[in-house]
Amino acid sequence: MSNRRGMTLLLVLMLGAFIGMSAMMLFSTTNMETMIAGNTRRLNQAKISAASGLNHFIALHLDYNTLREQAGDLQTLQIIPETQLSPKTSYDVKVHFSPVLSEGQYVVESVGYYKKGEKVISYYPVKALFQGEQ
Repeated sequence: MSNRRGMTLLLVLMLGAFIGMSAMMLFSTTNMETMIAGNTRRLNQAKISAASGLNHFIALHLDYNTLREQAGDLQTLQIIPETQLSPKTSYDVKVHFSPVLSEGQYVVESVGYYKKGEKVISYYPVKALFQGEQ
């Protein structure tokens, strides 16, 4: 009879260890999924901020000649300095001229930021090719 009691105790201890490990794995997985969801949310907010910057540039209705004049000999011109959308999100917009592009073409780059204080947590660049008139 004492052999059976020993076996039962061993079985209960093994099941307890299995249930404890399962609970730890569940907690670990849940915690990891929460962190991934937070990173995805921050990246999406940076992406939306970048799209806002591109829309802001389009709303300015700047033509190629005006931009080229403002840039002078520079290949990159900052059109919109960092503009805050909320306490944590912002964007800035630059125009890039390149000899590789056809005459009248330029690239607009809008970068969206998600910040915590002054530290950039996530950023997302969006680039668009524009064709200007000569």
